[in-house]
Amino acid sequence: MYHSISQNRHGKLFVSPEVFYQQMEHLNHAGYHTITFKDLLHWKTGEALPDKPVLITFDDGYLDNYKVAYPILKAFQMKATIFVTSDFIGSPNHLNWSQIREMEQSGFIEIGAHTRHHVELTKSKKLQRVDEVLGGKRRLEKGLGHPVIAFAYPSGKYNQNVVQVVKRAGFEFAVTTKPGYAAKRQGYLTLHRVRIGGEQSVAEFIRKIP
Repeated sequence: MYHSISQNRHGKLFVSPEVFYQQMEHLNHAGYHTITFKDLLHWKTGEALPDKPVLITFDDGYLDNYKVAYPILKAFQMKATIFVTSDFIGSPNHLNWSQIREMEQSGFIEIGAHTRHHVELTKSKKLQRVDEVLGGKRRLEKGLGHPVIAFAYPSGKYNQNVVQVVKRAGFEFAVTTKPGYAAKRQGYLTLHRVRIGGEQSVAEFIRKIP
């Protein structure tokens, strides 16, 4: 789980381009195969995933995902999923539609949903929850021209009411911020992730994902 790939030295949400490059280099050399959530549908069909599969995810849809992360991923021929906050598309420091479509059409980037306005869904009323989850999904699908199957809970906050809204919206998968590797037993709509923060060294990254 990543957020911003930039030189900002403050905060856990920022990973520098140099460190991100080294992390992707490690995954490549260690034999990991990057997949998307579309590939993860094999979990449901019983088909096999590649050896050492890994989902690289980015939350929020920051502009540096296109300017910095995307070229590095392409250089290593690696896939990733960007969870986009739909109503922030085109706003300052966020992706625009042209960039989103270019990345997706390359085959390296999958687009997932992250609500309309990045609200905390557990504190929202029912109608707002539905609007944020389903409204965000529909806007992305209209802009992309195909179904969006993966969702990320803003700030990782969810409860059973939130999960039900995500399920009814038609998502195949949803990810949390609970730490650890994703596993079927967690539930397809409450998968764990390994948080990668800017304070971590490359050595620590390698220990987490050897």
